[in-house]
Amino acid sequence: MDEFIQISNHSKKQFIEISQQYQKFFEQILKKLDEGINKLEKMAQQLLNQDYLTFKSQINIIKQFYSKENDNYRQKQITQLNNILDTMKNMVSDQNKIDDQYPSIEKNPIKKEEIKQNTKVENPMNIDDIVRIIKQGDALNNINEYEEAIKYYDKAISINPENDNAWNNKGSALQNLNKNEEALLCYEIAISINPNYDNAWYNKGLALYNLNKNEEAIQCYDKAISINPNYDYSWNNKGNALQNLNKNEEAIKYYDKAISINPKNDNALINKGLALSNLNQNYEAIQCYDKAISINPKNDNAWSNKGFSLIQLKRYKDAIDCYDKALSICINPSRLKRKADSLFELGKKEEAKQVYMAALKLGSNEKDFIQKQLSKL
Repeated sequence: MDEFIQISNHSKKQFIEISQQYQKFFEQILKKLDEGINKLEKMAQQLLNQDYLTFKSQINIIKQFYSKENDNYRQKQITQLNNILDTMKNMVSDQNKIDDQYPSIEKNPIKKEEIKQNTKVENPMNIDDIVRIIKQGDALNNINEYEEAIKYYDKAISINPENDNAWNNKGSALQNLNKNEEALLCYEIAISINPNYDNAWYNKGLALYNLNKNEEAIQCYDKAISINPNYDYSWNNKGNALQNLNKNEEAIKYYDKAISINPKNDNALINKGLALSNLNQNYEAIQCYDKAISINPKNDNAWSNKGFSLIQLKRYKDAIDCYDKALSICINPSRLKRKADSLFELGKKEEAKQVYMAALKLGSNEKDFIQKQLSKL
């Protein structure tokens, strides 16, 4: 009897030790999960507050949360817990009553699957939902509903803050609202998540270009080109930044590359024409504009720029025809002013006066020049 009591006490002691181990492991797991949840909740609040700079600085937290190493750590903990459970099973293997309370996991596949489900750390991301939400945002972005589109991108980000596509597309919507500084932060987060995301580099370059940061824009376009050299607009936009820096000859090389990739890129042809015009090569510029028009007759910039080159060649009547075509597609005060200049040069004073007045009415930023011209009529 004493021996039985001694054995029972020893078993009791072992069970207590195992129970304490269980408690220790569960406390460690819960502590880690609580820490991760608290960090993610703080980052979610930063998103709501549009505190993108702080969020960007903590992006590695998300990477760690979803990292392979972290997943391996959790799996290791699960394995250790299962080992403890196996030890308990071995200890009670000769006790029929306890055997009934703790059926063999290996002999009970349903129970085994249940434990796997209970111990598995669920992935909070629903990939299908994220893709669907981003597509809804894209559809709104495409019809100029930028504010609404941003709501969908924010929703996708709240599900998975590490989705580079959601950040990039949110930046695009912000850029369409002329919020280039905010857009830049979104692109930078997308790039920090995926450094090889060529479209995010391209978009970052465009935002910098819009902010007249041409040197920085060129660096971004170079990065986009190094990742995807077959995207014609990266070459085209680098040309635009070079043209802004008065490097027209160098810019032409990049437009030529864009055109070689996509011969139907009418915008690259127009930009090449503008660079040629800046170099006083107006005949060559007109050839570029004509090619662009043959590709896309509704590109108002091609007609307008051709009109400008014709003015430089003093072909005022032809210039008026081009401006009329451009104005039929899209009216702006600059085109009206240049049409009026051509009419003025042809001595058509009354028509010139009417067109100058129309340019003023639309808010021309050349008010002083137009007033001077009107004084001559």
